[in-house]
Amino acid sequence: QRCTSSFQGLTTIPSTPSSTSTMSLFGLRGRKFLDALQHHPSFPSSRLRLPCPPYDNPVFWDQLYKDMSYDQVNEWGGVDLSSSSSSGGLLQFRYQKVPILSVNDDNGSENKDDGEIISTTTFADWMDITQLDTPEEAIQLYQQQREQNEHQSDNNHSDNNNNEAILILGCGNSKLGEQLLINSFIGPILQLDISSKVIQLMTQRYHKYLSSDDSVVVKRMEFMVDDASTGLTSLEPESVGGGVIDKGLVDVLHCSAGPISSKDDHDDDDHHHDDDMIQRIMNSVHNVLQPSRPFIFFSRSEPQWMLRRVFGHDGYDDYLISGCVNGSSGSRRRSKKLWKDVEVVKLVDYDLFLYKLVKAEKEDYTDQEDDDEEEMGTKNSVIERKSYLKRLKGGSKKSKR
Repeated sequence: QRCTSSFQGLTTIPSTPSSTSTMSLFGLRGRKFLDALQHHPSFPSSRLRLPCPPYDNPVFWDQLYKDMSYDQVNEWGGVDLSSSSSSGGLLQFRYQKVPILSVNDDNGSENKDDGEIISTTTFADWMDITQLDTPEEAIQLYQQQREQNEHQSDNNHSDNNNNEAILILGCGNSKLGEQLLINSFIGPILQLDISSKVIQLMTQRYHKYLSSDDSVVVKRMEFMVDDASTGLTSLEPESVGGGVIDKGLVDVLHCSAGPISSKDDHDDDDHHHDDDMIQRIMNSVHNVLQPSRPFIFFSRSEPQWMLRRVFGHDGYDDYLISGCVNGSSGSRRRSKKLWKDVEVVKLVDYDLFLYKLVKAEKEDYTDQEDDDEEEMGTKNSVIERKSYLKRLKGGSKKSKR
């Protein structure tokens, strides 16, 4: 069963990082065990799923937030920008690279030594966005960008949407949006959730950022009730010029979806529906992002599970071969590159993985005409993919021996 009253305890996510010395079901080691269990050949996936609340249902979230006050805060995974947090915050964070299988490696795997090196970066550098010294400077630059866009719009310029907007998916009652403004990111900060109740609470909490009186110099925060799996209709295509952040939406949907459906599995419609929901979210994010802008999300699941979930089997195979993710339409593959520069790191001070996917350049994902030449190229690409994966599996078995 997906969810019963006996599993209510599983709805609470710890607000502090889990200890890596114990097998916590909410930690990386616990998640690794659960992912491996669900995808083991002997696991009865058609009849049994691990207990998990219906995260895809807005009624569930409205009930969860029903009795909360506007000043209550829940930070998924303990993720926080503030340097005063127990893990030091994400304004500057330590990380280790997580190896991802790549065609460019001699033996089919990245240098394992990379995973032992601890590096440091800033949130601004990771997102490739601007962080200024003071909120006042950020407000000034935001006003300049807005005036420039309005001027270009008045003069019928097509490129009139230069911005560093940051969209937070499934914002919940997190303080992340406010922390971005306090720490002098330009914005605007667009916070979105499927629950109308939590958006009501957040609007009440951040009234000072939203009111029209003289206390608000420039409005740089906005709230929206929307469903990321149905297209993010509250936003215009390619309107987000900073990046998209997801603290836990994709991760909890991955948990509730059960085993990833195989290419040849057509018997379990629920599995296909759940996989499709996450991939629809990916399509929605791709649609609202401007080219070369990042989508980052946090998860406790390793890349071998999470990347196959978010990209689908064909997209994951594309990445193994070429290092980018192509689009598809029905049974016909199209010459479209959707995502590039996929990167996964383990956060040293959190029990979490951090994923970054960068949207491809516009000319790479614009639809191409389906002519005979393209069809032949598609067939050759599929043959090449199957051949490479076959060699890859053979190489993995050989290395194990």
